[in-house]
Amino acid sequence: MSRANDGLVIVGASAAGLSAADGLREGGYTGPLTVLDEEAEPGYDRPMLSKSLLAAKEHATPTPLRTREQLTAKGIDLLAGHGAMGLDIDRRLVVTSWGEAIGWQHVVVASGVTARPIVTAGGTALPTLRSRADLTTARQLATSGRPVTLIGGGFIGLEVAAALRSHGVDVTLLSAAERPLAHLVGDEVAGWLHGLHLTNGVLFDLGTATTSVEEAPHGYDIHLTDGRIRQAVSVLAGVGTEPATGWLIGSGVELDHGVVTDAAGRTNVPGVWAAGDVAGRWDPLHGRHRRFEHWTNAIEQGRRVGLNIARGEAVDHDSVPYVWTEQYGLTLHMLGERRPDDTDIVVEGSIATGDFVVAHGADDELHAATVCGRVRALRTYRKLLRARASLNDALNAASSA
Repeated sequence: MSRANDGLVIVGASAAGLSAADGLREGGYTGPLTVLDEEAEPGYDRPMLSKSLLAAKEHATPTPLRTREQLTAKGIDLLAGHGAMGLDIDRRLVVTSWGEAIGWQHVVVASGVTARPIVTAGGTALPTLRSRADLTTARQLATSGRPVTLIGGGFIGLEVAAALRSHGVDVTLLSAAERPLAHLVGDEVAGWLHGLHLTNGVLFDLGTATTSVEEAPHGYDIHLTDGRIRQAVSVLAGVGTEPATGWLIGSGVELDHGVVTDAAGRTNVPGVWAAGDVAGRWDPLHGRHRRFEHWTNAIEQGRRVGLNIARGEAVDHDSVPYVWTEQYGLTLHMLGERRPDDTDIVVEGSIATGDFVVAHGADDELHAATVCGRVRALRTYRKLLRARASLNDALNAASSA
């Protein structure tokens, strides 16, 4: 079945995809606008799956990013349950999972990422937490009364650990890292975060990666790089993500662990753009293509791409990276990007009390800031990072606060 459409197609009703739709209308585009999403109820607040939604005692549902009324008011035709299966750049068609071929003048790839799977020796994929359906499985783990082993010490692993502990579940977390999130926040903040989890009853096995998982009568045998085998009753994996680009293989769109774009969001194919988690945007500051899997980046980059298409522009997307995590009632904010050789300086408060601002940088360059409790500092340090300020500027800003 072919659907006549000389307008614009957005693949993914994600934060990036819907923000691109907003940017298009804001920029003056009045033509047909179709948004595809493979989930039956697309466009929800995905970061909250591992935060408040899993921790909630009642089965709250994810918050929609846009209501049907809002979509209708902007003339956005959202096709729920329609995944993209292929892209024909010669005939300018997007092929959907329903067998439709939708024509386009421009396409925005906002298909996001999928959870990186861990598959047992017997071929069973372990549960992850990336979608609404995954949340149902995670809630079953939270209410089963059985201990849970988490593989992965990133944001998902730590947030799930905190949420499960709020339900009284016994949790063991396995991670190849020596300290959780140390590469992002530095050793001192990572040590505080580790201690926060220990205080709340989480058990850790750090510094050793998982090599394989086997199903066993008791549940699972988890094989580690140091030769040990840990037994687990229930397991949930949180070992990262993969860009959802399978539907673009062979299309002619350049792929390199994501969709390769310039700083404005354009791919190598005229009329094809990308935004959000799936986009490997050119970063002139670091001189390479990079993907940012952060909610704020997806919203800002999506809107920028929409505006660029609508206005016929190629304005670069340039913003300060920002990510947050909620654990045990505390919110940890990270601005910018800490680098491996950075010095970590407590410029406000005390890490031990969970109320602090830490500046990260080297050679008097400010690269990042980590904030907990002192949310008023976020605006200040976002401005400093945008202005390419120095570490000394960060210290002066703290002393004058």
